[in-house]
Amino acid sequence: MSAKSQKFETIGRYIVDEQLGEGAMADVYRAHDPEIDRTVAIKVLKDELCVDEEYVNRFLREAKAAGTISHPNIVTIFDVGRVGNNPYITMEFLDEQDLGDVLEKGGKLPMKRVLNIGIQLARALDYAHREGVVHRDVKPANILFTRGSDSIKVADFGIARMSGTEEINRTQAGTVLGTPRYMSPEQALGAEIDGRSDLFSVGVILYELVTGKKAFDAGSMTTLLLQITQQEPEPIKKAAPDLAVGLQRIISKLLNKRPEKRYQTGAEVAEALERELESLIDQEDQAERNKFVPLKIKWAAGSAAVVGLVLLVSMLGVFYQQGQAIQKQVLDSGASLAKFIATDAAVPVLSEDWSMLEIDVKNASERDTFVYLTIADNAGVVRAATDPALIGQPYMPPESAELVHQGDDFTAYLVENAEEEHVFKFDTPILFMYQGEPRPIGTVYLASSREGLESVMSTTRLLMFILGAITMVVVVGMLYVFGGLLARPMKRLRRAMADLGDGDLDQRISDTRNDEFGELFNSFNRMADSLQASMIRRDRVQTGTEVEEVTVNTSGVQEPVLDDVETDDALADATVMLGAGSTAPSDAKAAAPEDATVIGRPTPPKASIADENEPEIDNPDVTVIAGRTKPTQSANDQDDTDDDGDGEDPGATVVIRASPKE
Repeated sequence: MSAKSQKFETIGRYIVDEQLGEGAMADVYRAHDPEIDRTVAIKVLKDELCVDEEYVNRFLREAKAAGTISHPNIVTIFDVGRVGNNPYITMEFLDEQDLGDVLEKGGKLPMKRVLNIGIQLARALDYAHREGVVHRDVKPANILFTRGSDSIKVADFGIARMSGTEEINRTQAGTVLGTPRYMSPEQALGAEIDGRSDLFSVGVILYELVTGKKAFDAGSMTTLLLQITQQEPEPIKKAAPDLAVGLQRIISKLLNKRPEKRYQTGAEVAEALERELESLIDQEDQAERNKFVPLKIKWAAGSAAVVGLVLLVSMLGVFYQQGQAIQKQVLDSGASLAKFIATDAAVPVLSEDWSMLEIDVKNASERDTFVYLTIADNAGVVRAATDPALIGQPYMPPESAELVHQGDDFTAYLVENAEEEHVFKFDTPILFMYQGEPRPIGTVYLASSREGLESVMSTTRLLMFILGAITMVVVVGMLYVFGGLLARPMKRLRRAMADLGDGDLDQRISDTRNDEFGELFNSFNRMADSLQASMIRRDRVQTGTEVEEVTVNTSGVQEPVLDDVETDDALADATVMLGAGSTAPSDAKAAAPEDATVIGRPTPPKASIADENEPEIDNPDVTVIAGRTKPTQSANDQDDTDDDGDGEDPGATVVIRASPKE
């Protein structure tokens, strides 16, 4: 029994086991349904919310509507009723922790699990939205894990529809702080909401799962609502720099303050997350192949594999052909010896002079040119053999013999002798010419050793292996060195590009090469020149839009002259007017002197301007005003004087001023 106080012993037909928890709106009980023998969870609306009958009726009405939802990722509602004056909802009981428990413990879920949770959550909400039900309280505590699987279930459909302004008021009073943190801006402002509000909450949950930080985290309700409605959370790129760019964009789109800028349905969110999951699985499958490997090692290893394969195939081909050629020589040699012995044994066999035949076999064996020799008569009885024990016995061929050659004059087999050595056995008939036709009168069985063949093949194999190894070392070494030579200019270019990316616009590559890398270096230098020039022009434009006053002495000037003023190309679409009379205006929007004359429109801004106290004007569409002014007079000098008597005012000036064009 829970330590929490239990208010009910029974709720309807359900027997209460214990109170599981207490929320802002309802108390939660675990109970037993005796009719169908199952455990259920029951949420009973709090007493203070049961005062308003209309509120209670709406609660029951929306709970019944939520009860019509049937989805594998939504907690099933079984029953709705009242216990006294308190309405209750009976639902599926899940004896597992929720996502909120995992986040509170600081648990870090694998990215696959995060994506699976997001996909299931989006699918569940999409189904509910299509059924006309908006959750309005999507939060980690309402996402429950099911036992023995990766599936989740979304809880509190129906009850969540009641969590509007009343919930915020209770939160302000200190009852709940968690739920408003996952609200959408429109819900926090009390505006009309739809399913896109739930999708914003999905974005807040995903943000917390991938960064380990809360998207909106404040100690007071006022600050929290201000963050939700007006402030952006810390950029995901900063909070989780290793997170896939695609997932960053999905979450950022879900967290857009404007509903029309978010995903419009849960199905769209699920499809986007499924694409990210597929990409993640592909990346994991290719993780080993995607590891950085220097180019020289890639080339050396790749070429070694290709050369090694070619060499192996070539060596096997050569080895096979050479083996066949040598074997043919051995067979021809053994067949010739067997035929010679058969010819020599024809007379003793025909005359049945077995003693002479045994002497011939003994003399032949002393030459050590074969392994063994057996001669049998036409009836298959051994009459002479290198093994005396076989004489007089019927000839017994070897149990296993591999046919190597079959012809009219001899047949060759590959057999294993008593010493478990493979030898060639030649079966050659002993022929006697009778009436012009050869007639068999016996058979010579000669075994020739393969030792010579195997020795030659072993030597050939060793030589070919040494040749292949030398070839591999030479090829791999050359490609490794060549790859290193190519890597040097690439490293130089990479370093220069990194410096340029870090803002060093003076970075240039001074290496001179007469090859493709030289062309690449020249292209980089041209790009850097162009980029630096663009930055200088931009800086001039930015500094040329400041409001400033430039005073130029124009005594004795008969025609309007602007050469002494740095007008460069600073002020685009500006009108320049020159005239005498009134003092130049003191504020940026003042009109031109009455006697000002339009003398030209300078081309785009580069003017240098200089009053530090004037505000900046970013709009280059300004008017340049110029006019003659009289010099500032002291209290003791009230009259204008012409010091040189030329009829001109010695202190006359041109005042040029940038002001927004009307």
